[in-house]
Amino acid sequence: MPVDFFVTPCANALGNCQTESVYCLQTITNNRFGISDANANGRIPAKVMLNDESSWDFTIENNSSGVQYKAIDFCVDAFRTGSYNVYDDNSDINDFSSNSSNLNNQELIKRCEGMIKNPDFILFFEIKNRPKGDWLIDARRKFEETILSFKEHHPHLAHLIIEPIVSNKSFLRVHQTEMLQKRILKDKIGVALKVQTTFSI
Repeated sequence: MPVDFFVTPCANALGNCQTESVYCLQTITNNRFGISDANANGRIPAKVMLNDESSWDFTIENNSSGVQYKAIDFCVDAFRTGSYNVYDDNSDINDFSSNSSNLNNQELIKRCEGMIKNPDFILFFEIKNRPKGDWLIDARRKFEETILSFKEHHPHLAHLIIEPIVSNKSFLRVHQTEMLQKRILKDKIGVALKVQTTFSI
């Protein structure tokens, strides 16, 4: 079955748009808000926060009339059905396919935290809180499969996708593999990634 990235309520009992603090799909009109992924270890989706800025992992300056926020990780189920190998940088994107039903015990694709959408763009984002390690490679792979799946199932919106953002407040330098990861992602999905903790609309 097709993957619906805008489905609501999602299948996560802790992020199914029915709970008090975690909404997997919502419209925000505030001119400044944050996104927190503090509860990721509990398999709870990243959530929008309007207060307590010290807890924000990613800050959005919203100068538009409103944007739509959609949590993806722990909300949108997309299973690998093709022969694409996200761990092989030479994999052919024509081998990628995904499905919302796990028919043959397939693995879930790697999914980024979520996306911000308005009529002019779709911004995918990933939150990391690690000062060391392969966090940027992991983020790029999450963008790679998430966006390939999104393009597969929402081709009419593919032209709205802009450079996805990795937000990591624990790392304030240039990552040694940043240029390489940007090139790989651009080759795969048509846009490179950015590493920054804020985004202005």
